[in-house]
Amino acid sequence: MRLLLMLRYLLLVLLCFSGVGMLLHAQPVNKSRIAVLGDSIAYAGRWANEVENALKADKKFAACEIVNFSVPSETVAGLSEYGHAGGRFPRPCLHERLDRVLRMYRPQLILACYGMNDGLMQAFDKARFQAYQEGNIRLKAAADAAKAAVVFITPPLFRGDSAEQAEYDAVLDKYAEWLVSKRKDGWKVIDIRPGLRKLIAREKAGNPGFRYSGDGVHPGPEGHHMIAREVIAGLVPEIGLDAEVAKKEYRPTPETMKKHEETRNAWLVKTKHARPEIPGYDREKAKLQFPKTVSTWNGFLREEFTIGGRRAFIVFPDKPVAPGKEQLWIWRPQFFDYKPVADLELVKRGYAAVFISMEDLYGSPKAMDAMDQFYKYLVDERKFSRKPVLIGLSRGGLYALNWAEKHPLCVAGIYVDAPVCDFKSWPAGKGKGKGSPDDWNKCLRAYGFNEQQALSYQGNPVDNMRSMAKAGIPLLFISRTEDDVVPIEENTDIFAKRYARLGGPVKVIRRPGGHHPHGFDNPAHIVDFVLSVTGQPVPLRIACLGDSNTFGAGVAGPNKDVLRWSHLLEQKLKKECKQKEVEVLNCGINGRTLLTRGDLPYIKTGEYRNALNSHAQIAIIALGTNDAKPQNRKFLSEFKQNYSGIIAELRENMPGIQIYCAIPLPSWQSSNQIDKETVENKIVPLVKQVARDNKCKTIDFFTFFQNKSELFPDGVHPNADGQVIMADIAFKELLKK
Repeated sequence: MRLLLMLRYLLLVLLCFSGVGMLLHAQPVNKSRIAVLGDSIAYAGRWANEVENALKADKKFAACEIVNFSVPSETVAGLSEYGHAGGRFPRPCLHERLDRVLRMYRPQLILACYGMNDGLMQAFDKARFQAYQEGNIRLKAAADAAKAAVVFITPPLFRGDSAEQAEYDAVLDKYAEWLVSKRKDGWKVIDIRPGLRKLIAREKAGNPGFRYSGDGVHPGPEGHHMIAREVIAGLVPEIGLDAEVAKKEYRPTPETMKKHEETRNAWLVKTKHARPEIPGYDREKAKLQFPKTVSTWNGFLREEFTIGGRRAFIVFPDKPVAPGKEQLWIWRPQFFDYKPVADLELVKRGYAAVFISMEDLYGSPKAMDAMDQFYKYLVDERKFSRKPVLIGLSRGGLYALNWAEKHPLCVAGIYVDAPVCDFKSWPAGKGKGKGSPDDWNKCLRAYGFNEQQALSYQGNPVDNMRSMAKAGIPLLFISRTEDDVVPIEENTDIFAKRYARLGGPVKVIRRPGGHHPHGFDNPAHIVDFVLSVTGQPVPLRIACLGDSNTFGAGVAGPNKDVLRWSHLLEQKLKKECKQKEVEVLNCGINGRTLLTRGDLPYIKTGEYRNALNSHAQIAIIALGTNDAKPQNRKFLSEFKQNYSGIIAELRENMPGIQIYCAIPLPSWQSSNQIDKETVENKIVPLVKQVARDNKCKTIDFFTFFQNKSELFPDGVHPNADGQVIMADIAFKELLKK
């Protein structure tokens, strides 16, 4: 029995330490699978076959199966230049087929060598570089999800025979440096470039006629051997290849190359790809491959291509999607670059922004078909979330609302701004609006209607919303009350009323003014809506309305902004309440009065407008000190009315907001005659009464400071120590909420 137990123990030890069986999730050796991914250099097979021969020479890897899945012209970045291969086909993208390779072959280890094609043989470009980074990160995430290890190999040399480095080879150096830098994140990386340079130089020293590559890209047999030597040496530390085995040569033979190519071709046929002229080409897969160009949009990577003959693009956020997560996204069917402040803020927060051109389709069935094709590509091929947020400005409302009604389970929410909800209103102009005869004719053509058919059509958003309402799609409307182009009563009001009656969640923000401009200068309303409907945390936002004591007139110097009580309050909320997403907005301005007829009324300032548009959940009103000046005291009978007016306007603009009325600080400044008694006996009681009348909470800045004149160097403005105390007082009051 003891002998049997010992034999079992030894067997377990052998299994645990059997090469790839140990390294790759403890799979038995005879089931271990290694995939080689790369471009035409790897596809040629010579260096890959030599690496295969070396692995099989190590007893730990002798039973491993190694398949070359490389495809010529392929990139990991998903980019292609126009006219590639004489215009016959764009460069294929690894990610079009990667899921099939992982699912069907189920490798435990991947050797991936990309980069030569990813820079498009052109000068360094930040957007192309970012696409290369994102492509490799995406490869790593997919492999991790499939429980496959990856060894990344830096790109081979470009024009490696040149005495002076070619410009594009310097680009590849940057790509390689980035890959090597990912070692700090636990990536396995073999940098073949320094070793290749040494091997080429050594060979040329003894043989001046030696050529590493005939065309500057594709190595000859000896160049492949050099690449193989560097990869094999790198596999010693990365996967535990025997060091003595790695010292020997394993040049391909006709027999090993034949078997290598046969296995490669069989698996390419099985898994399919989008690259013509080699085994495994699938015309249907190729239809999803588009020539892509890259640029930047407000500093973010923008990938542009055509789909179904229509121009489309994706703006990617900087931060990659976490493993196992889908890419969140917003979709503007029209006017992508008009007033993009909300779009930009959302991209900063990790959302992709997409667009497909559908000029002159007015939400017609043709537009729906184009949107369907684009959606399928983004969800199936790019692994975007199945529920985007649609954004429709003006006529964009026809696209967003019609598509959501067609696909109610594929939409997280919709934000529309002055939307067209009925083409009879615009562009037909059959109601109060101006209409547009030219657009009306184009609209008729897009739908295939004559005017009589169009006017009797019952498929406009105002007529067709039951599926959306049943699915409970949240809607945010922002419309203008004097809009004479897309009248609010013919579009927003009808739609919102009917949608609410059907049980659909809808919020309408009515703003004064005409059709333009759209949106808000402060995008908080829109951003918070998108965050909430996609299940992301919404920031706690606090607006501090006030005079010089809120602005921070008592502190000076380059660090003034961080010494103000509003900023200190923000830091305390983040630290002590673990409230990471919090914004405390300082809307203070020197010398302002609460009184509308005071010498410098706060309500006439831009800071007040900022507060009204802040989409804050909490407002702190810290006004009243300057109302104690002699020139303003004669209007104190209007103080409560004016204060209540500010509270009412805040509540109208931000329903549900919690408002705190700050009891003003005492003052000892005689020059402006803002004395302590005036503030204490007149202003303080008025503020307390307003708070009671309007059911607001209070923050008492007066009581603690009434005997602390030393904290007011000029008699009215608290110094840095006073700002700290104000932040602490406000923080404690907010905690009571």
